[in-house]
Amino acid sequence: METNKKKSQFIKRHPIIFNLILIAVATVILCSAALFYLDIFTEHGKTSTVPNVKNMQLADAITTLRNAGFNWEVTDSLYNDTYDLGAVVEQTPKENSSVKSHRTIYLSVNSSSPRTIALPNLRDLSIRQGESTLKGLGFHNISIDSIPSPFKGLIIRISVDGREVEPGTKILPSAHIRLSVGNGYATAVTDTIPTDDSFDPYADNDSADIFL
Repeated sequence: METNKKKSQFIKRHPIIFNLILIAVATVILCSAALFYLDIFTEHGKTSTVPNVKNMQLADAITTLRNAGFNWEVTDSLYNDTYDLGAVVEQTPKENSSVKSHRTIYLSVNSSSPRTIALPNLRDLSIRQGESTLKGLGFHNISIDSIPSPFKGLIIRISVDGREVEPGTKILPSAHIRLSVGNGYATAVTDTIPTDDSFDPYADNDSADIFL
């Protein structure tokens, strides 16, 4: 009774201090409750290992991620001829990473249709210019042969996978491109045409000594 009486007297004499104490106590309780429920909501301290879904078909990768408790999202579609069509090429976060459950795993998927590139017009260019242009576009399977022509070192004909094609034709980056380069001799002089072993396509583009 005496204690309650003292409390009542304190409240009457110092209402502001009493209210501040109540506010402080309420703030501590609310913050503690918020942190408690935040830990539950975010699953604080709980992590899962990201499975490796690279090289999997997208449907299989999605099933694997869902079974492991992760969300997924495709962020990029590209073409890489070292992967199967429709397969996962890259994933973020990386495989075997420890992350929180339900995190989104971002996937890059190999395009289901091969990328094609329009063949540029390389005729009458030097062999260096032609090769540089092709490599800049993503072609790397390039070979060179020589054919009779007074225009030494210039590209005369372009073949793709064994057949002659016109500029603008869309072809795969992995296609074999053969550049036929003039050897500096007129067509009619067949007995003086150098062999491929002696022909240097990178030699200076001088005019031939013999013409039709």
